[in-house]
Amino acid sequence: MELKRVLIDPIAISVFLLLVVPLALGARNTQWMTPLALPGYLILTIGSALGKALFPTFEFYVFWVPHVIVSYLIAVGVGVTYRWVVAGFGG
Repeated sequence: MELKRVLIDPIAISVFLLLVVPLALGARNTQWMTPLALPGYLILTIGSALGKALFPTFEFYVFWVPHVIVSYLIAVGVGVTYRWVVAGFGG
C-alpha cells in the first residue's frame, strides 16, 4: 500500500476527526461534550497521566500536541487495518 494513500485515507481521516473534534468541542464548552468524545478523552487522559509523570512542570494544554499525534497514528492504524481486512475478503 502506498504511503501517501495510507496517510490521507478517508477512513484514517474520519477516525482522526472522531478522536479529536468531539473532545476539542467539549474542551471549549462542556455543554458540547458528547459520548463521541470518550475515545479521545481516554487517549488524552492516558497521555496526560504519562506526560505529568515524565514532565510534572508542564501545563495540561501542552499534552494536546502528543494527543493529536497519537490520535493520527491510531487513525492511520485503523485505516490500514480496515483496508487489509477488506482486501483479505476480496473487496
